[in-house]
Amino acid sequence: MDRRRFLSTTVLSGVALAGVASRASAFSERVCDAASTDPACRELIRHHQILAQLETSLAERGLDDAQRKAILATAVCPFCGQPLIG
Repeated sequence: MDRRRFLSTTVLSGVALAGVASRASAFSERVCDAASTDPACRELIRHHQILAQLETSLAERGLDDAQRKAILATAVCPFCGQPLIG
């Protein structure tokens, strides 16, 4: 492939992607509250509840701050496997 062909196909690809990106709405921001019925919001609320329970449990054990942060950094959701702290 010569340089001219490479640059022309690269430019055309960029133009095509720009057209698709203007129409794409795959990512949207949502405001989640306790009354939300959206599955993503319910999962986020569940993660906050699990994280609060874990923080309470760690506080009761009397761990120092470094130990507590290390445990929280590796904590994952028991239901979906995603990290609780993102």
